[in-house]
Amino acid sequence: MRSLGIDVGVRKGLDLVLLDESLAVVERRRRVDVADLGAALDELDPDIVAIDAPPRWAFPQRGSRLTEREIRRFGIQVFGTPSEDRGDHPFYGWMKVGFRVFKTAEAHGFPRYAPPGSPLETAIEVFPHASAVVLAGCLPPKGTTAASAKREWRCRVLAAQGLGTVGLSSNDQVDAALAALTGIHALKGRLFAPGDPREGVIVLPARSLPPPPYRRCAAPPAEEGQPHLPGFNPCACGDPSCASLTKREFAPGHDAKRKSFLWKLAREGQDALDELRRRGWEPPPEMR
Repeated sequence: MRSLGIDVGVRKGLDLVLLDESLAVVERRRRVDVADLGAALDELDPDIVAIDAPPRWAFPQRGSRLTEREIRRFGIQVFGTPSEDRGDHPFYGWMKVGFRVFKTAEAHGFPRYAPPGSPLETAIEVFPHASAVVLAGCLPPKGTTAASAKREWRCRVLAAQGLGTVGLSSNDQVDAALAALTGIHALKGRLFAPGDPREGVIVLPARSLPPPPYRRCAAPPAEEGQPHLPGFNPCACGDPSCASLTKREFAPGHDAKRKSFLWKLAREGQDALDELRRRGWEPPPEMR
């Protein structure tokens, strides 16, 4: 039993992680061009392909797909896939790459999964953030917004499942591993796929979900050895390389850094959007 997880990007290409039934990482590949994906599928010979992207546009007049609206009910923030007439913004470029990935998978023997059929030898849509929440049983701790913090939390989720994360050298590789893990669960019959199969459904690694919404995980205890001075606090800009201590919320000039950072994060979760609004800062153009 082998599952291939694919993290989709526009300029960076595709990240691939292949897992076997024991959750051992069999193969890792980075920056794979979509044009080379077919050959990789033939060579790696998985039993399921798990793709971190939607397979098509939403139906007209819906605003987003039913699967996304259903998942949001659980407090899990997920990108909304627009209808084709609203998909010209550059932000949606990664979705268009995902459409090509699904078409390539189908051409090489992996048609799009449609419940209630078997997921064996199909291509399923996954969302690594949602998979991590379902596997953990809770949302990430409040404040898990920096890329390094998200990666650390998702790695802990993978480790709790028995999957080693050594060698997963980037956030994209971690997400590809979460996608592949979701595929393994699906092959074992542990899958929940809400929504309308005609427009695509996101597969989650559980037979069912608890009553919504998910609560946040408890934050891990602070590490010892963190610098501390009376009256000073760490800068709240969220940059993992920032070691500034300040009597205000931000070190000088770091409020602009926080705003830029939140623009990126707003595409992934409501917490960032809420903070942008609280500070009176505008959201990214495509989300206005």
